[in-house]
Amino acid sequence: MKTTPATTLERAEPRIDRPRTSPFRAAMGCEWRLARDDFAWWAAVALLVGCVAYAIQEGRARIDARARALAEAALDEERRLGALTVLLGRIDRGEEKAPAAPYRDPRNAIYVGRGQGAALAHLPDAPLAIAAVGLSDLYPQVLKVSAGIRDGFLFADEIANPAGLLHGGFDLAFVLVSLYPMLLLAVCYNVLSGEREQGTLALLAASSAPLARVLLGKLAVRAGGLTAAAIVAAWVGLALAHPSSFRGGGLMRLTAFTGAVALYGAFWTALALFVNSFRRDSAFNAVALVMAWVVLLLVAPATINAAAQVLYPAPARSEMIEEVRAASVDAERDLDAAEARYREEHAEAKPAGDGRSRRTLEVTIAADARADEVLARQEARIREQRALCDRLAFLAPPIMFHDALAELAGNGHTRWDDYLARVADFHETWKSFFVDRAGRDARLTADDYAHFPRFDPDASGPASADASARRVAASLASIALAAVVLFAWSTRRLARAG
Repeated sequence: MKTTPATTLERAEPRIDRPRTSPFRAAMGCEWRLARDDFAWWAAVALLVGCVAYAIQEGRARIDARARALAEAALDEERRLGALTVLLGRIDRGEEKAPAAPYRDPRNAIYVGRGQGAALAHLPDAPLAIAAVGLSDLYPQVLKVSAGIRDGFLFADEIANPAGLLHGGFDLAFVLVSLYPMLLLAVCYNVLSGEREQGTLALLAASSAPLARVLLGKLAVRAGGLTAAAIVAAWVGLALAHPSSFRGGGLMRLTAFTGAVALYGAFWTALALFVNSFRRDSAFNAVALVMAWVVLLLVAPATINAAAQVLYPAPARSEMIEEVRAASVDAERDLDAAEARYREEHAEAKPAGDGRSRRTLEVTIAADARADEVLARQEARIREQRALCDRLAFLAPPIMFHDALAELAGNGHTRWDDYLARVADFHETWKSFFVDRAGRDARLTADDYAHFPRFDPDASGPASADASARRVAASLASIALAAVVLFAWSTRRLARAG
């Protein structure tokens, strides 16, 4: 078979394999060369890193303050029980007479259980507690559980300055939820409109590269660099300020924390691309994205909270306190009437035992039963409000992101609900211990003091951890779904526009 000269020449020439570069990688390379000389981009990175560092420092101060409060409470409990034990020993040895006032007698079960003998219950800080305040500013970390009603010790102490609670704490969660997306929008709002205004969009349209891939490459540098800076700053800051964040289950939580930040950044980046897909000018994009930030971070949470309060109204805290006090007064009045009728019918009978202690016990049991009904109605309303807020929160990714960060930090609803449930169980155990002895007119002994019930702060079971993991997974899945939908919608609009 003969070959033509052209065919022979083609076979004689060596083939040169030219490197291929995808449009996405080419766009990233060009955008990185531009970003290196962009003062505004570096200013956004520096601002975000500075805010992260300051938030971690604030979290470190808050963790230290809570540790000091716990140490002071433990020392106070040790001193109180030590003084009661010493006085009890002196009375048993006959070195000192029993106090005339029942509430000072260390052998009086009802007064010891309701006062000086109150037990300490606290929730230990999770490894990432430095990252998010969560519910720790609504409930005290240390509780003095007594034999009275739960409301008497659960809200007995002021948690923080009310003025400070209004604006919240400057923690890492606040920086990532509020400031981080604002900076992302600042560097991504003109990813397409800027090209048109600078006259370079025609060059992109003349090339064979899909416009969506080119824009994604540019966003990967702009938003990806900012996200990487936030993650690296958080890891370095936690390693320096709070090394225990990496111990135990802290490393796994921190890894999930990193993934949550990346997903949240992807959502806001997708939102910026979606607004740019309308092909309007940069001013329109900036206004639209600022409005979206305001709606998602300010309007949506307030609207959801207002809707929950309207649909499931709960009495104000002051009204509940007044209702609890009224229940206590009513119980004492009913007891007075019952005692008066008994004395009229049994005028010759003499009261046995410590009448004052017996009366205190009866009033306490009756008042607690009525107060518990008030608290149960209040808590039922709060649970209904929370259930509605959890359902509506899927409409606002920032709410889901903050909930995920609080859960990973150990200050979310799941861990605190488990802690408060364990405190309620311990309260029943503590109350039964003293009420049973007071009901039998039994005096406390040194052996009773040695066997006072004790709260186990580390008794949280795996069910709480599993529930928290499911809550975090659901939150991150909703954010990822919103980001994917926005990216797909944006790329489709760009492709249809040519």
